[in-house]
Amino acid sequence: MWKKTILFLTLAACGFSFAQQVSGDSLVKLLEHAKNFYNGGEYEKAITELEKALQFLKQLTQIDQVEAYKYLAFSYVAFGDKEKAKEQFRLALKLDPKMELDPSVVSPKIIKIFEEVKSEIAANPPPVTPPVMPPVKPPVKPPAVQIQKSPVVATAMSCCIPGLGQMYRGEKAQGTTLMILGGATLVSFVVSAGVAEQKHQDYLKIKPGDPDAMDRAYKSYRTWCNVRAITGVTFAGVYLYNLYDIIFTKPGVKTTLGQTNNGFYCGLDPERLQCGYRFQF
Repeated sequence: MWKKTILFLTLAACGFSFAQQVSGDSLVKLLEHAKNFYNGGEYEKAITELEKALQFLKQLTQIDQVEAYKYLAFSYVAFGDKEKAKEQFRLALKLDPKMELDPSVVSPKIIKIFEEVKSEIAANPPPVTPPVMPPVKPPVKPPAVQIQKSPVVATAMSCCIPGLGQMYRGEKAQGTTLMILGGATLVSFVVSAGVAEQKHQDYLKIKPGDPDAMDRAYKSYRTWCNVRAITGVTFAGVYLYNLYDIIFTKPGVKTTLGQTNNGFYCGLDPERLQCGYRFQF
């Protein structure tokens, strides 16, 4: 058993030594020996030498590779193996598609097989692999630039019109609700104030001898005074809340109109408009 092991290691060492030594001039000599064997009619030896050289294919130049495949094909033709000859011609043509044979030095039989291979390649060209294109990345949108809204400008706008400052800093729903509430309560206050003043004038025009008429006119006057007071207080509340919100509430913090947190709310359902102030405990 140990003798077989020593023999195996010796052969492996010899093979490794041969592989290390076969390079450069040694490969060229192998090709020259193979050509000499072919020209001398020793086709088996030529095939052996050429296959030995092709074991070190990566160390051969492209020209030497083509020569090795070409003479290996010649040897297989002479040896009577047409299919193996065609295979070697295909490998040679793959490296050098423009390769041609010289009829003055190559037999017609070899040229005929070579032309058959060229015709087969022309009829069935190898598929062209499309170049691998890098993936197209979608254009990156630049980040949105947020324009800083001036608190002073927002406060000044809300001082003029309730909700306008909220609209300015991007809180459209809240600003719209405040504008509607402020406008509605202000109009109601102005109208009720005008009607109350008219009722007061009507009351002053009644003669003292008609107490019933005076009583009716006074009640009507007091009613419109109450309406005027309620609408005035409501408008003042909306206006003051509008100022509180624009001064003390940061943009984007949803704590006011139309939200579930504390603050004024205004909503429209299929039956009625609901407005009020919400507290959470």
